[in-house]
Order: sequence, then C-alpha cells, then structure tokens
Amino acid sequence: MKYFFTVLLLAVLASGCTKKNQVEFTGTATDINEGSFQIKNINDAVICQTNIKAGKFYLSQEWADAGYYYMAITKPGFGTQVFDVYLEPGSYTITTNVKQPYKYPDIQSTAKIQNELTAFYHLSDTVRERLHKNVSDLTAQMNDPKTKSLPPAAYASLAARFKDAQSQELQPGANALSEFTDKYPDNEIAPRMMLNMNYKDDPLTYYKIYQKLSPAVQNSGAGKTLKQWLDFYMAKPAGK
Repeated sequence: MKYFFTVLLLAVLASGCTKKNQVEFTGTATDINEGSFQIKNINDAVICQTNIKAGKFYLSQEWADAGYYYMAITKPGFGTQVFDVYLEPGSYTITTNVKQPYKYPDIQSTAKIQNELTAFYHLSDTVRERLHKNVSDLTAQMNDPKTKSLPPAAYASLAARFKDAQSQELQPGANALSEFTDKYPDNEIAPRMMLNMNYKDDPLTYYKIYQKLSPAVQNSGAGKTLKQWLDFYMAKPAGK
C-alpha cells in the first residue's frame, strides 16, 4: 500500500511539472465554423496548430522558449489574420472580434507581457480610428465653401491643424505607444515596439516616448539598444 501511494505521488508530481511547461490556448471565434489556429515563429514556420470548429478551439502544447511569436487565425474564404503575441508557459484565453476580425483579439493571459500587448493593440485600434476621424472632420471643414471666406489668420490656423492631423495619422503606432507609455511607464514592450517602427525618419518623436519609460525599462537590453539607435539617428545630419 505504501508503495502504491509513493508511485501515485510521483505520478502527480510529474504531471504537475509537465503542466508547468505547457502553454494552453482556449479560444472563441464565433463567426468561424471551420477554420484553423496556428502559432508561428518569426521565420513564419508553424510550431503548432489546431482546427476551429463551431467557433471554438483548444490547444495544449509543451513550451520551452518564452518570446514573441505570431498567431494566425484562418477563416476559409476570408483569408488569414496574423497577430503579434508573447508566449510562455501558462494559459491564454482568446476571443476574436466578430464584426472586425482584423482587429487584435481579446487575449487574457497569465503572461504579463502578453497582457501588455493586448492593452497596447486595443489602444492602438482606438487611436487609429480617432486620428482618421480627425482627418475626415478637418477635410470636410477645408472643403466647406464657407472656409474660403475665413480671415487669413483663421484659414492659416485651420490649414495648419489639417496638415498636423494628416501627419499624425501617418504615425498611429507612435501616437498609441506614447499614450500607452503615459499610462504604463514600466511596460516592457515599448522598446521592442519602437525598434520595429519607423523611428529612423523621426527619432526625436520616439526619443520623447523613450524618455517616458521607467529607468528599469530604459536599462533593459532592448531599451539600451533602442537608445543607441535613437542617439545615432538624432546625431545624423538630415538627408544622410
């Protein structure tokens, strides 16, 4: 009897250790009756996958290498949507946007970095829509016949606002990241996000975001790399 309980205890412990090394995906994609869910590495190679049936999917996979990956959700006849994700052993509950499947899904996770990614991409969608609306509203004002009769100073002010709005719309990621960092200065994703953005053409804008980050994030590996590149491009003469 003692031997039996010893074996049972070892089995339970082994099971627990295995589970700790698993990443578990539980998903809802209401508008997909037959589709697929995949995780790919940065080289676009499929690491694991499962089918989506009747709007549901589940996958449990051993996971050793924490890091950034791509999540691909396919709906036959409508193509594949690919999203940036951070994976480590733990649980991920994924709910896609039924009306706008191209938008970042709601991902609730035990991984802090993934939760930061989810919050950032949701804010980014909101900022993108706001910037687009601002440009549309100002375009309507610029095209309004009454605008031509405005005093020169008022017209110049409106034209400047319109030009600035157009410029801001071209940088939705930077605008979203700036707002996100205002709220969460200790977020770990900002340096990597900026390194993947077009910081070379406007290093000062990204440096201002970098300055908002906590000292710990600034001194992280990605933070130091970002600072080196920002310093390089801010010191580089324009046009070279």
